[in-house]
Amino acid sequence: MPSPAFVAHRSIQRYAATLTDLAPRERDERLDLLESFAAYVDRDPDTMIREIFDEETRKYRRRGFYTSAAKVFAASLGDSPHTRLHRSNVIRAFFIASGRRLLPEQPAWMN
Repeated sequence: MPSPAFVAHRSIQRYAATLTDLAPRERDERLDLLESFAAYVDRDPDTMIREIFDEETRKYRRRGFYTSAAKVFAASLGDSPHTRLHRSNVIRAFFIASGRRLLPEQPAWMN
């Protein structure tokens, strides 16, 4: 179960609002994954959203960093390529819920 402090972040509340169609257990699993990812990159969720896109210049700044970090983080947990892709897609969905995009990851069968 994600910590109350983590769930209190505005970007997490925005993302959690997109998960209302999921069972509570699956919702918590996704939020736990995001909390672990935030710890992995040593940033809180709101900082990640602020860092990835420069509002003043209207350009992405750290998209490559977060795209790579999502892929490495998902792979560090092991499991099948499909499961790793699912994990990185959960992280991508968090950014999308805040109007930001990570670069797409291709499934292994497309490489």
